[in-house]
Order: sequence, then C-alpha cells, then structure tokens
Amino acid sequence: MRKWLRLFSVVVMIVCAMQLIQYVWSYWQVNEGLEEAQKTVLENDITALQRQNDEIIGWLSLEKSRLNNPVLQTTNNEFYLTHNYLREKSRGGSIFVDFRNERMNDRHTIFYGHVLRNGTMFGELAKFADQQYADEHPVFHFETNNRKYKLEVFAAYETTTDYYYIETDFTDESYKQFLQEISIRSVIQMPVDVTENDKIVTLSTCTTSQDETERFVVHAKVIEQ
Repeated sequence: MRKWLRLFSVVVMIVCAMQLIQYVWSYWQVNEGLEEAQKTVLENDITALQRQNDEIIGWLSLEKSRLNNPVLQTTNNEFYLTHNYLREKSRGGSIFVDFRNERMNDRHTIFYGHVLRNGTMFGELAKFADQQYADEHPVFHFETNNRKYKLEVFAAYETTTDYYYIETDFTDESYKQFLQEISIRSVIQMPVDVTENDKIVTLSTCTTSQDETERFVVHAKVIEQ
C-alpha cells in the first residue's frame, strides 16, 4: 500500500510540475509576442504589423504601465480571446475592439482584453479602482494609421455581466442615462467633463475572481488629436 501511495504522490508532483511549466511557458510566449510587435512598430510603423495581419486596426498604450499593445478587430468577439496578433493560439489573446463598432466613429467603442497576472494585456486595469493610480495614469493613447486619440479616464468600477455596460446602440436620451449610470457606479473621481455630445471608450476585462461573470471596467472620453 505504501508503495502505491508513494507512486501516486510522485505522479501528482509530476502533473503539478508540468502544469506549472505550461503556465510559465504561456506567459513567456505572451511576453515574447508583445515585445516582437513593439519592436516592429518602433523600428517601422503600424503598417508593418498590418502586413502580417490586416485585422490590426491600431495601437493602445498607457504610460508607466505594461500596456503597449496592437489592437485587433474581426467579425466576432471570440476569436481574439484566444489568439494573438498573428492569429496564433495564445493564452493571453489580444486587445480587441467589439465587432459591432465602426472603429472610433461610434458614441461608444469597447475594448476587451484578458487580465494577466504579469501586468500585460489588461492586467493592470483593476488598479484604476485606486484613486492614486487613476490620478497617476489619467490618459490612454490610441493610434490608428491616420488618427491619434487621447482617452481621458473618467470612471472605473467592478461589475458583473448582469449590467449591460457594452451597449453600442443609443438614442440621445438613453446615452445620457448611460453616462449618468457610469458616474454613479464609478469608484474614482476624475476632472473630466463628459456630456452626451462626447464619444467614449470602455476598456473591459475579467477579474482574478473565480466568478466568471465579474468584470472590471474603465471608461474614458475620446479626444481626437
């Protein structure tokens, strides 16, 4: 009996070790892919990446953070959850825009990304629950082939999928009510005035909780430069 118990323990240890190696390897792959994309854009421009994948629509960054990513958009909101900017299978997926959005022309554009524990992708997004962090990181930058945008953070909060914060079709009145609801839910206060005449973006990610319905959301006002 003891022999079998020892054998069972060894098997369990091997399985756990293999899972740990796979976990670390997947994060290494995410980092390597992002660094390669960043190098390509730094040495050339975003069109060099688009020659590798024409579904790359822009580049999103946040100063003093690890968020420095290509942004994708395709015909659904599933593919880039599990694929990188080269369309390869990836634990980290990609940052991508909701398929319903017409680039940055809509009142409400939604960016999605995974929360990764090493801070890449949207791994640092939940830090916006802290007022000091929000004060120190007030602006995201989004750049396309021919446009540059400042995304000025004005709200952040944790929610669940029960709250449909990813609406893209509004009347004037419903959009005004949406902005009011965002203001009520926000756990931070930012010096950004937002009205129904403004465009906004929402950056959405999961949380590290086991509850798959939980989300952390940051809203920002779009300023075209």
